Amino acid sequence: MRRHIYLTVVALAISSLANAQRFISEIFPSASMTANIQYGKNMGIFPAPGVTPLMMDVYQPSGAADPMPARPLIIFMHTGSYIPALVNGSPTGSRNDSATVEMCKQFARRGYVVANIDYRMGWNPYGSSVDIRCGSLLQAVYRSIQDAAAAVRYFKADQSGANVYKIDSTKIILGGQGTGGYMALNYVCLHDSAQLQIAKFISTSTDATYDLQAGYCYINTSHMGDVQGHGGLPAYNIDSNNVNHTSNVAFAFNLGGALGDSSWLVAGDAPMISFHCPSDQFAPFDQGMVYVPVVNQPVVYVFGGGWVIPRANQLGNNACFNPPPAYTDAYTARANAVNGGADGLFPFITVGPEGSPWEWFDSAATVQTGTAAPYNYTVGHCDSIYWNALVTNPDMSKTKALKYIDTIMNYLNPRLQRCLGLPLWPAGVQQLTLNANDVQVFPNPADAAVTVQSKVLKLDAITVTDMTGRLVRNVTGIGQIRTQVDLAGLSPGIYFMTINTDAGSITKKLSIR
Repeated sequence: MRRHIYLTVVALAISSLANAQRFISEIFPSASMTANIQYGKNMGIFPAPGVTPLMMDVYQPSGAADPMPARPLIIFMHTGSYIPALVNGSPTGSRNDSATVEMCKQFARRGYVVANIDYRMGWNPYGSSVDIRCGSLLQAVYRSIQDAAAAVRYFKADQSGANVYKIDSTKIILGGQGTGGYMALNYVCLHDSAQLQIAKFISTSTDATYDLQAGYCYINTSHMGDVQGHGGLPAYNIDSNNVNHTSNVAFAFNLGGALGDSSWLVAGDAPMISFHCPSDQFAPFDQGMVYVPVVNQPVVYVFGGGWVIPRANQLGNNACFNPPPAYTDAYTARANAVNGGADGLFPFITVGPEGSPWEWFDSAATVQTGTAAPYNYTVGHCDSIYWNALVTNPDMSKTKALKYIDTIMNYLNPRLQRCLGLPLWPAGVQQLTLNANDVQVFPNPADAAVTVQSKVLKLDAITVTDMTGRLVRNVTGIGQIRTQVDLAGLSPGIYFMTINTDAGSITKKLSIR
């Protein structure tokens, strides 16, 4: 009976795809993820100076055959203030953050390929001077933009060769949340290191530790290379990340980001969309000073989505939003009620100060991660990190976060589809189905281990529960058609094994001798 229920749900999900629209709706039953792909390398400063591998997870639509030979790519960047999770005083700050993973999966189920990238971290938010704080932060931003450019070139290089990921290199989209939102905005507006030669980015002091020289820009391009990551000195920049390819993108979106300077936004920049809380304490909605949390020290004056999007519209950069038919959906109606007529801007109006209502995090996971190596924090310290994060997200929950993510997806994707001319659903789609005999579990009864074998479907994850429903095994990130599950230490008896595949889930009874 239990197996019948699982198969019925899968069948209903697959049969509903025929009436869905690609890139607007989640037409694919699942998203497959390939973890820890290296897209480049460069010189980092955290946790110690030296070569830093640049890693990413790639999400692709699965559960139905995809006939598109060239798919749009979203390069997505997580939050974190250029300091790793927990070290930055927050439970979030990695490509494994709950909201980051959820959005990557939702994009993939809509038909995009998604690269969830890491980027180099490290700056000194507690520096004794504005020069140290602003200079080290600007250098961190600059390195991350170089890393994002390396990711773009990685996929363009692949597309020109084997094209493993079946992407269309003319339809690359850059997006991010928090710090990643800063990256996305600045990436599409900062084209040349000459744009950095403005008064607020000129150091007033010399400090060799931070590569600062009085009277010169915080970014020493003769050391760090140009915006694309080309040139510089080997101790600061590795100029070998697919340098023969361009790194331009077709679109950018940001969740809570800001632009380094108003002069950087010019006519011809890529179309962009901003989701932003006017009450955000860390990224000004309109324009203002960024302050270091806790110590409340000023860093740099920036321009948020409330300033950027109206200006981008004025310059004509977002003209692709406007051709008929007009948007008549409830999400657009809500945005238009609070954005002052700036299409592409979605202000999230909150009761109190709040910056990222799309985030959620878990207290137990925060403690578990923080008390283990390499952090080795006390439980009390981990609890403090968790509760401090609630100050700017006081009613945080997964349910709340998913509602905001739903709004983001339903406002953003129709504009992506229109601006990039994406087909809603190609003809000739061959959808996968899941039958009871598609997955074999053997030997059964089993002793210390059991093999799970699929005919053609990739295995995503496997859980084993006992007769009371207690989880006793959890295997994730499989990505193959065959795997082995360790059963050592489990008592003899009847268990249920739920196997997640490209085409849905199936549950089988397992006997352990």
